[in-house]
Amino acid sequence: MKKPIGIIIVFLILSGFVYSQGESEVYKQTIASIGLITDKTGAVASGFFINQNTFVTNHHVTEDLDLKSAKIEMKNDRVYRVKKVIMESKVCDLAIVQISDECENVLELGEGIRINKNDNVYSIGNPTDEDMNVDYFHLTAGRIKKVDDDSWYYDGDEKYTHEALVIQHTAMIRPGNSGGPLLNSEGQVIGVNTFFYSDSLNYAIHVNELISILNQNDISYNESVVTEKQFTMKEKKLRTVGQRVEYVFQRQGEIISEYSVMFIFLVTFYYAFVFFGVILITVYIVAFRPSPRSVRVRY
Repeated sequence: MKKPIGIIIVFLILSGFVYSQGESEVYKQTIASIGLITDKTGAVASGFFINQNTFVTNHHVTEDLDLKSAKIEMKNDRVYRVKKVIMESKVCDLAIVQISDECENVLELGEGIRINKNDNVYSIGNPTDEDMNVDYFHLTAGRIKKVDDDSWYYDGDEKYTHEALVIQHTAMIRPGNSGGPLLNSEGQVIGVNTFFYSDSLNYAIHVNELISILNQNDISYNESVVTEKQFTMKEKKLRTVGQRVEYVFQRQGEIISEYSVMFIFLVTFYYAFVFFGVILITVYIVAFRPSPRSVRVRY
């Protein structure tokens, strides 16, 4: 019984390590593109850049935004002034904002990718508690529960019904997360966080709704996004040994994730080999052991 328990413990430790490493990698990869949007009222919400001067958030965020004082604060303390709201979709609760400067970091939209139940997902934003204390640029992790068309309304706006394809997930959000991205394990945007009912009932507008609006308004996205894997394949021959070593350390979470299944299989195979080997040797000794010869002793 000790050997199987040992395997289970190893599996759980590796799973926990890979999961936490996954969170860390997604956060490092995306945080420079995610902002806090606010104005003179002190209201707090979230959003993200899809190109150098275009920021995505919710309609219920920009609906009452004071444009003269509106600004977007970044994790690195840089602040961008809001120039204008390019477009708003009240039905889908999405808004597109233009800044007067340029942000070098943008997020990749998960165009055409599969979004499945139980996929790992991550919410990054600026949630607030009941006393309006802000947990700046906070990440929560969870899984997708379902993808479905939905309709909803907000408190104080019961006469207006919103409708969109949404993702229900468990990566907890709170007031202040509105407009922030829902990300997959590759750091791609698969949704825009919008509302919640409980810790496990959180909802994001499906990325396809956002892409449809962007295409209708000729707004660019995914143009300057080059993933680390693509860069590695293109520039592999040009990298120095030092750069390759640095790359391995930077991507250790992904590497462990890719090879953990192989490691677990090999460990399981090793214990199975030892176990059945002992059984075969025992059977052989018992079945084929020669009978002892009789010996006559002279006196």
